[in-house]
Amino acid sequence: MFWLQLATGKYTVRGPLAQLAEQRTFNPWVVGSSPTGPTSRTEKTDQLMTPVDSSGTVFFIHRGLLQPYVRASILQAHQADSDSSIVVLGDQPREVLPPEIRSVVRYELLDDYSDRADAFAQIFRFEGNNGFDYELLNFQRWFYVQSFCKAHSLTGPFLVLDSDAYLYQAIGAVAPHLSTPMTVVDSVGPQFTFFLTTKALADFTDFLTESFRTDSGFERLKNFVRESDDAGVPHVSDMAAFGVYARSHNLEDLGAAERNDVIFCENIGSPQGLVMSTVGKKVTTRQGRRYFRTQDGRRVLAGGVHLQGGNKDLWPYFVDTSVKRTLAQHSPRDYADARRKARQKAFRIGLLKTSARVRTLLTRWSTKNR
Repeated sequence: MFWLQLATGKYTVRGPLAQLAEQRTFNPWVVGSSPTGPTSRTEKTDQLMTPVDSSGTVFFIHRGLLQPYVRASILQAHQADSDSSIVVLGDQPREVLPPEIRSVVRYELLDDYSDRADAFAQIFRFEGNNGFDYELLNFQRWFYVQSFCKAHSLTGPFLVLDSDAYLYQAIGAVAPHLSTPMTVVDSVGPQFTFFLTTKALADFTDFLTESFRTDSGFERLKNFVRESDDAGVPHVSDMAAFGVYARSHNLEDLGAAERNDVIFCENIGSPQGLVMSTVGKKVTTRQGRRYFRTQDGRRVLAGGVHLQGGNKDLWPYFVDTSVKRTLAQHSPRDYADARRKARQKAFRIGLLKTSARVRTLLTRWSTKNR
């Protein structure tokens, strides 16, 4: 069986905690990659991305009420992989779940699976810009998932998604072709993380524990931040931990532009070696499948997109029609408001890009005529 895990997400915390799985850096248009590169696969093509007879489980870990973009993420995951179950670990009464979500998920309380997460909180060292609770939950989610799997004797594989990550490919279309038991996106990204076995998940949580319990482990994380010198990893965060772990374990990189089979988006606002459109990476649809276009002209299956930070307002542009139809039917006001915000966001992005082009042209003209 293939298990998909969307953690960090569904239970997006509103208020200061709400941005935790949402805005990993203050600049959502900054590329979030490190200078080193884990394993990438270039020999496969999208013909291999045909789902096998397998099902999985999608986990969302989220505190607070489900905002429309989170509901859209859940429904998109269900649409992309209807054979997989969806488990939501949250802190709200089940009665407050919107009916369109309640019908497709299994809901459990975070407190029932908090033993490992609580233990990690005791050794957590805070060094971030996004707030203590935000940074802590980004690390704790892996322990919540581990406890749930142990309690229910799940064996994997798993996929962990951020709450603002929108899935396009079924687990069974991707997991059988992976070369490492855990994956990363664009060297440091946890937005779409596969674990093929519970051992792979346990190895990673052991690494996190060691990294915060020991001075030498935490120093490795700080060294990675310093070495990367990248605004996408400005401080010790889950992305720094992913960068260190991916590099030392040579994890397969699902965000590498050299891939020929499938590419997952680390940040919709950064090129990542792909062709861009007005609202981020250009996504085209052909025979019901979504594709990216690489800058060298190749068409590659899109595994999913991550709408980081303020870009999550763009979600109506990146989900299936059926998802929009479901939300419009059950939450017409929320959906109408989401469409309005998406149009406004797209318009602002367009203005910014146009202004940047004009400034560039004026600078060139001024330089030429000096």
